[in-house]
Amino acid sequence: MHYIIIDLEWNQPLNYQSQVYREVGDRLIFEMIQIGAVKVDDRFQVVDSISIPIHPQHYVKIHPRIKRMTHLGSEELADAPTFLEAMDQFAAWCGDDYVLLTWGCDDVSVLKQNMDFFGCTVSLPPLCDIQRLFSDVYKCKERKGLKAAMDMLEIEPDENRFFHNALHDAYYTALVFAKLPDPTEVLKYPQQPKQLIRQGRVERAKLKGECYDSVKQAMSSENALAPRCPVCGKKTKPEEEGYVRQTADKYIGLCTCPHHGPLMVRLRFQASAGGKCIMSMTLDKATPSNRAYVHTKRLQMQQKDAAYLEETGVMPDLDAELQKADRTSMPFED
Repeated sequence: MHYIIIDLEWNQPLNYQSQVYREVGDRLIFEMIQIGAVKVDDRFQVVDSISIPIHPQHYVKIHPRIKRMTHLGSEELADAPTFLEAMDQFAAWCGDDYVLLTWGCDDVSVLKQNMDFFGCTVSLPPLCDIQRLFSDVYKCKERKGLKAAMDMLEIEPDENRFFHNALHDAYYTALVFAKLPDPTEVLKYPQQPKQLIRQGRVERAKLKGECYDSVKQAMSSENALAPRCPVCGKKTKPEEEGYVRQTADKYIGLCTCPHHGPLMVRLRFQASAGGKCIMSMTLDKATPSNRAYVHTKRLQMQQKDAAYLEETGVMPDLDAELQKADRTSMPFED
């Protein structure tokens, strides 16, 4: 069996008001432009590699930031295969007996959205997350980026391999992978792709992160108990049921402004030093589907917590769970 470590690069719209983004942005937020992968044997040595550029079909103008980081522009991608051709080429290179690994949780979500959008039928095994294994092994309070992990393990970058190239990043990830005490443990960390959501200009209010001693203290703060309306700035009244935990670091809830009606509240937590946490908040107008979603999620979480209590005799430790939460800047569905 081989371990195949994959890394992706993708383009994004030049702006969120563009014609192409208005046409496909609800189904394709990022369009892949490169697949890089290395094949590792059972001694955790790199035995093969592949780099497949991809010709974008929708976001054809490469964003300046993407071009600057990846060194890939329209000229370099002009004669590249399409996404479906690239996936066929990648699958053929992988062979039959292999597992797929990545660094972090972003690649799997972008890959899934591109496969769905283009109707790709290539069958791939679950992608397992080396970053999560690394974080658990080295007791990291926050997820480490690839370069930070290399620094921790004293892995020197190659002057001929720049970061943000899919092949080079996959190669560096393989070096980190090989230095773990038991790399095979990565198979315990399969990833589930998350639903990416469309970005754009949205009228909303954001509360910058504030530090609290615990999640419970944050949820009892005035910011959480009486969030201010994004329109008039007046305090709102949350639903009596309170907030619903979606994941260890995300909570949602509903509140009402007497002048501007129902609002959707999203709380995001980040573990901080000394066991503390930082809470940030976003409010915007609640739709009927938002309200239905919150109520459904509340029932699901009540059932999940009840099952956990029955199995362990205690309720989940919210602060302990937060320490293990995934960190990403990707625009995932809440």
